[in-house]
Amino acid sequence: MGNYQHNRRVSPDRDEVIVNPTQRVVNTRTKTRTVKNIHPTEIINVNRTIIRNENYYPVRTREVNETVVENYDCGRDVNRPDCRRVSPGSGWVRSANDDRDRYDGGGHRCGNRNRRCGCRWF
Repeated sequence: MGNYQHNRRVSPDRDEVIVNPTQRVVNTRTKTRTVKNIHPTEIINVNRTIIRNENYYPVRTREVNETVVENYDCGRDVNRPDCRRVSPGSGWVRSANDDRDRYDGGGHRCGNRNRRCGCRWF
């Protein structure tokens, strides 16, 4: 019987009494309880109108040819020039598309001696 030991006692009548280890019996009583979990749902029906704005930007390309004339004062000596621009931005400009010359107003005064003309077309 292996290493298992029994408690043996001998009664006065010479009866042998064997006491075995206690057996444990577990009786489980199960009670079922119901818990209702309610998850409400709201449905929203959306009627959507989409307004699609289409914007167009047609582009026209053209070329303009300009010739700019700049004036310089280079002093008296042709062999040793000391050139300085006479007036920044001054000079005649010819636009091929307009067939007009315009003077950009640098140094030019209008009939009124106290103010300058902007661009003046001729």
